[in-house]
Amino acid sequence: MWSVYLDTNPIRTASTRGLGLVSRRAYYGPLAPLRARQLGKRKLPGRRWVRVRNITAGIAGTDVALVHLQLDPRISLAALPRNSRLYLGHEVAGEVVDVGPDVEFLRVGDRVAYQLDQCCATRDIEPPCRHCAVGNYSLCENRYLPGSSAIGGGWSDEMILHERQLFLVPDNLSDEQATLLEPSAVAVHTALRHQPQPGDNVLVIGGGTIGLLTTQAVRALSPNANITAMARYPVQVEMATRMGATRILYPEDGTAGVARLTGGRHFKRRFGPELLIGGFDVVYDTIGSSETMRNAIRWTRGGGVVVQAGTQMAPSSLDLTPIWHQEITVLGATGHGAESWPGTGFSTWGGDNGGRVSTFALAAALMREQRLTPQRLITHRFPLREVRHALEVARDKATHRSIKVLLDIREVSAAPLQTADLAAAR
Repeated sequence: MWSVYLDTNPIRTASTRGLGLVSRRAYYGPLAPLRARQLGKRKLPGRRWVRVRNITAGIAGTDVALVHLQLDPRISLAALPRNSRLYLGHEVAGEVVDVGPDVEFLRVGDRVAYQLDQCCATRDIEPPCRHCAVGNYSLCENRYLPGSSAIGGGWSDEMILHERQLFLVPDNLSDEQATLLEPSAVAVHTALRHQPQPGDNVLVIGGGTIGLLTTQAVRALSPNANITAMARYPVQVEMATRMGATRILYPEDGTAGVARLTGGRHFKRRFGPELLIGGFDVVYDTIGSSETMRNAIRWTRGGGVVVQAGTQMAPSSLDLTPIWHQEITVLGATGHGAESWPGTGFSTWGGDNGGRVSTFALAAALMREQRLTPQRLITHRFPLREVRHALEVARDKATHRSIKVLLDIREVSAAPLQTADLAAAR
């Protein structure tokens, strides 16, 4: 098995953080956590596990952040147990090539997408925790128990996982669509954490993959909402309008611009704070920085809702007075699982269980009906051996006009990747 992964040794992490202040080359150098190695053939660790030969994988914002060590050790997530090896790439499609004797739902030749991390279902825990019982696997209370974990990730030539971690891809989806099922499901879950009502003024902050897909998911699920997108780069602005945004809020417009768009009243002291009365009914923050979180809370009308879906891994200091002064509801959104969906007038794969449907199945149905088109976001493709160049393109959006960068995994078996390639590839 050939794999690109992170070695979480604290010495590597600390030395690379220091060297990274001088040059970004440090993140790909011999001391960096980023590794590319042949790990040898691995056996299936359990009777319900499968081996998947990867086809294509995406570079997610979280992947870029992990490679460049942007996880601040002061946040609560830093307290979680970690494996010595962190496999990269959770946006991935592949083909099942080996199955354990007790596998029930998959067979050799099936095309699958990575769907779930460890949870009660993959650990055969009965009864399942309260979250897994209703399909919210991202909140599983047993997901950090010690035990077997996936071997390999999307940036490997193959993965070994429990069969319940995989989603059987419908035949009428392309490999690109299958690869982007995961971020599409994240966007659908984000949109459904608070579904806008007809006529609601909605703001989506962020023009990356999740922001643009959330814009399109809101348009698909709430077609009569008025959607404003806030994006940073011209290519993101162009794509936001194609994905369903009817108005654009530019960063320089600020609170005064929100007041003009929504008919709110803007109060500001010359050298002090500002306040908006009125604003958007629903704000989706897909960035999660201190600035975007502050704006999301400040730009939401009294009694409105903020859905916080950004995954910036750093602590923040915010003025929270708008929450109580305006009685704003703040909802978190993480991953995906199962959604409350009546199913009337809407076709889904995987069935409808008491009004609950898999987020992946719902995203796949939206793709089939061409109401969700993540493949339009693909701007660059690279073979896995050019992963360093691909990471730089994904990180530097302004220069490269990049949105979604894909890696072709199929070339690895023909020319195995070496760690040295990470430092040399450009």
